[in-house]
Amino acid sequence: MAAFDRTLVMGALVLCVVFCAAFAADATTDADSSFDGDMIEGRTFGHHFLKRISYAMIPAAFVVGVITTLLSALTVVSMKGLGVGVILLVLTISQVIARSFPAPLPPPVPVAYSAPAPAPIPLVYKDW
Repeated sequence: MAAFDRTLVMGALVLCVVFCAAFAADATTDADSSFDGDMIEGRTFGHHFLKRISYAMIPAAFVVGVITTLLSALTVVSMKGLGVGVILLVLTISQVIARSFPAPLPPPVPVAYSAPAPAPIPLVYKDW
């Protein structure tokens, strides 16, 4: 049991030494890089990132708006074509159904009866 405790203490001591060495190396690296003292952050994602991205947002929003408008117009035209197609489909199906049933008998021919027309006698010459 004593050997295990001794190993645990030695491991903790080695870990502390490694962390101290890493911290010291980091501190000396920051002091040696004095030529980049004015630029602590990177150019792309640093202090001026919001200013750079604000210049890109207006054209990007315009492009997204144009694309959305064109897609909505395409959707409307497609729906119009779909509506015409549905109407033609309904007409075709109704014709197929109408032609599948037998034709009804034609209505009977009406018999024309006409009363005899009166004689064309003018009233002026009636009693001559």
